[in-house]
Amino acid sequence: MKASSQFTPHPRGGLHGMVVGFSQSALLRVLRLVINVVITGLLARHLGSAGFGALAASLALVSLLYTLAELGMGRVLVRELLREGADQSAIMGSSFYTRLTTGITLFAVLAAYAFIFEPAHASLLLIYGLALFTHAATDVLAWFEAERHMPAATWCQFGGFTLSVVAIVAGIIWHAPLGFFALTFIIECLVTAAALFARYHQLGGAWRSWRWEKILSFRLLRESWYEIATQLTLLMLLRLDAVMVQAMRGETETGYYSAAVRISEVAYFIPMLLAGFMLPPLMQRKQSGAPDYRDRVADYFGVSLAITLPIALGIVFTSGWLVSLLFGSGFLPAAPMLTVHAWALIPFALGIVRTQYLTIEGKLWANIPAVAAALIINIVLNWLWIPAHGGLGAAWATLIAYSAAWVVSTPCMAATRDLTGLMLRGVIRLPHLLQDTRARLRHSRFLGTQSHP
Repeated sequence: MKASSQFTPHPRGGLHGMVVGFSQSALLRVLRLVINVVITGLLARHLGSAGFGALAASLALVSLLYTLAELGMGRVLVRELLREGADQSAIMGSSFYTRLTTGITLFAVLAAYAFIFEPAHASLLLIYGLALFTHAATDVLAWFEAERHMPAATWCQFGGFTLSVVAIVAGIIWHAPLGFFALTFIIECLVTAAALFARYHQLGGAWRSWRWEKILSFRLLRESWYEIATQLTLLMLLRLDAVMVQAMRGETETGYYSAAVRISEVAYFIPMLLAGFMLPPLMQRKQSGAPDYRDRVADYFGVSLAITLPIALGIVFTSGWLVSLLFGSGFLPAAPMLTVHAWALIPFALGIVRTQYLTIEGKLWANIPAVAAALIINIVLNWLWIPAHGGLGAAWATLIAYSAAWVVSTPCMAATRDLTGLMLRGVIRLPHLLQDTRARLRHSRFLGTQSHP
């Protein structure tokens, strides 16, 4: 079965295609994220700032290994599966077995590090590290994305998440030890992996036929190393703050900062969700030489800005209320941190669009110097500001680093300079897009009324 044979471009372009994508899958993901924030708030109230900070810092550290275990394969696999005549068994098997071996190796490294350098947090680190044994299973998500079956994959993820939530609530009620709440993450990973493989088989996937091919594996690694470097550097931008706050100001301040980050992640999820729906159709337009390809990229920039700016403003004006509602008045020091993180949503969203474009164009290497420079800026500013300002200093460092990586650097590099024009064109075209979408929606309602008198 060819992945490309089931992939048909949507006949309509622009904003209408984006709106169509945000359906069942989008609602499930948003629902999951909202529930996650509520449950995290309850957990933080139960554990207190110090206990919650210990969990958050341990997960932040181990998440760097998760990114290494991914080997940057995600977008590369989608692209490979969309090629005409793609050998799915070889592609999926070469990626899966390479990643599984990498995950096992990284767990051994984590165990040595935990016992030697972090004995106080070794149990938490090792529990979170167990996910490295299941992480390779997420390869099937590339198949779901390429075949336009993301709603099915999202239901699998939602099932694992639901069991994890039930376990967290049970742990709170029965006053489970701190390590148990780390274990709930592993429960989610195991259940999700099993559900994904089962659904993959039901939809016609043949995971038993997967095979590892040395040449293909090395080619995938060679093509994805830009993505590995970019993802790892990006994750360090997203997660290193919590690790540095813990090292410089302790677990209580880390708890405040992690609460702000967790709330802002709800908003940060929106451009990431949009990216998952936009990559296949944009890639299809690029491969088919569609004349409106660059217009659609410009529209993508404009829509991302139109969505994220109101969200950022909403968080800025309600940050104190949100923190108090979700985490309790004891976490109110997180409110100023959340305000700054809200502004960082805008350059983050533009950076997601930029990364998708560079993926399609085969220029992911252009992200590395920009994001690496931003990481250096972030580390230096964290080192200067966290001792005096705690989590608020880390939040400002994040805003400045994101802006440097995805806005300031864009016109400064030859490989990304054309994106500056696309960003501006997207902003200029936005009123037309909104008007066109409103007209399409009105026309759809009219047709529905005519067909159902």
